[in-house]
Amino acid sequence: MRKVDEQHIGDIVGADNVSITHETCMIYSKDVTSLPDIAYQIVSPKFDVVTQPVDVPSLQNLVGYAIDNNIPIVPRGNGTSGWGGSIPTRGGICIGLSGMSRVLYFNEFEQAVTVESGITWRNLLEFLERLGYTLPVYPSSATAATVGGFVASGGLGIGSTRHGDILKQVLGIEAVLPNGKVVRLGRVLLDPKTDDIKDEASKANKWLEMELEAAGLGTPEKETKLLTGTYGTLGIITKVTLKTIPNLQLVPFASSFDSMKDLVNAAARMVNDTQPYFLRFLADNYTSKLRAIAGNKLEHGKYVLMGALLDTIYNNEDNIAAIQTITEEEDGIRLDDKRAWFYWNERLYPLRIKRYGPSLVPAEMLAPLDKLPEILEKTKVELRNSNVAIEGTMSNDNSSSFMVWILDDERRSFSFTVGWQRSFRIAALAQRFGGLPYAVGLWNGRHAREYYGDRVFNNLKIMKKRLDPRNLMNPVKVFGGRVTAGRASKSLGFVAGFAIAFLMGLIGPELIGWTWLAQIMSSNLVQFLPVPVLIWVALLGGLLGFSIVYFMTINQALSVGIPVLRFLSKLMRR
Repeated sequence: MRKVDEQHIGDIVGADNVSITHETCMIYSKDVTSLPDIAYQIVSPKFDVVTQPVDVPSLQNLVGYAIDNNIPIVPRGNGTSGWGGSIPTRGGICIGLSGMSRVLYFNEFEQAVTVESGITWRNLLEFLERLGYTLPVYPSSATAATVGGFVASGGLGIGSTRHGDILKQVLGIEAVLPNGKVVRLGRVLLDPKTDDIKDEASKANKWLEMELEAAGLGTPEKETKLLTGTYGTLGIITKVTLKTIPNLQLVPFASSFDSMKDLVNAAARMVNDTQPYFLRFLADNYTSKLRAIAGNKLEHGKYVLMGALLDTIYNNEDNIAAIQTITEEEDGIRLDDKRAWFYWNERLYPLRIKRYGPSLVPAEMLAPLDKLPEILEKTKVELRNSNVAIEGTMSNDNSSSFMVWILDDERRSFSFTVGWQRSFRIAALAQRFGGLPYAVGLWNGRHAREYYGDRVFNNLKIMKKRLDPRNLMNPVKVFGGRVTAGRASKSLGFVAGFAIAFLMGLIGPELIGWTWLAQIMSSNLVQFLPVPVLIWVALLGGLLGFSIVYFMTINQALSVGIPVLRFLSKLMRR
């Protein structure tokens, strides 16, 4: 990798849109998760430069510069996810997209809106609500999350109980590929009068169609999955066309239960009988931490199911009556409207729980709805020595997210490091119950094949090799790759290799009765260099250990490191 040329990048994106200051690079190198220092022995601690292009041509030129100079590039929204999808793995250029944040097109007859990828969901919602519309799905982090970021990572959100995950709401995507070409997948709706790069995109689409055909895939119009849920590893999203829906009458509701089993039974019936717009559960270890409901016997320490209807007045009246009946039949208590609005208004602020940390280590899975009570109990047992808060969002396919907020304090460095492996235990727990990790990003790359499915993952790998053969666009994410080994990890590899080789050479021959080998080990290799052969063998072992660490992939590093941390955790009862 060549050294980043700040002045040249400034010429591309504008001098005010580039920074190499330590503070800026460190801020943009983090997401919502607090990482222990040991994590920076396998990934870069910070970007080399942070940029913020404001239009597609400058982004294309920036990507071209990076590729020509073998510099890694990482697209970033506002860093509201927790799976490492936007953090640096090999330094390089951070491409912040929040400067591209316009609403470009809205058509009420097609019920679709096209926006630049850097707009926040809150700003998009405010625009649509003024016109009498809203979104089928948007994230709980809508106040800060960008449209491009959520589409690039995928997931459930507000509205998923009726409409499914966010990827089902995407009609079309425009993106800049690793070679700098701008393509459009699906249906990107724009005003022809203001579409300045229509011809360029059309030409690039013909090229992409040939690449897709050579890989045995479909046309660009049918292959939006190349860029949805793949974390910007195959292209940087610049525009998104989304479905919209009429903003009908919103009626929040909330119920409390004494057990998770009763809550799940009620939720399953509500999904089938009333088709709510949104359903979210808060476990007892979540509600017991909320100061806003402290002293409220109906909610504090209870299992709370909150949600909302979004329908006509007449349908809402019938469905509220059904929710009341279901709640009572499942031994729950329906909370009053004031409490229901409280929970609805809190839906966009899940990170308030961070105040009880003050550091967060999120762990999340997608699980069958009927398995939630058992998963909850197993999670409580697994993390019995940890301070956790658990919540989740129901989908429309009898599944639910299961979010575990592990509350810790990164200032207690050693303890925090040892406890970091807890989030990976939750991913393993999901598989035992037929679930999946909620997201892939960097830290769940080992589960990428299960997450996407064999066929889709194989197709993605084929296109990654064709479009980004040097793995420069968001490297190591999703598909894995070599770690950026830190000085301490390489030193540890050398010391471990030296020690193992030394011990094997010292006691191995005696254990197996090869006295002749023991004599060789204690002799000098060269007369004028009085160093025993054993030391030379140990040095070779050290070099081998150093090489193993240096060439280790992220998945190999986690496969070794997580069991070690888990062993230490058991010793410390973490």
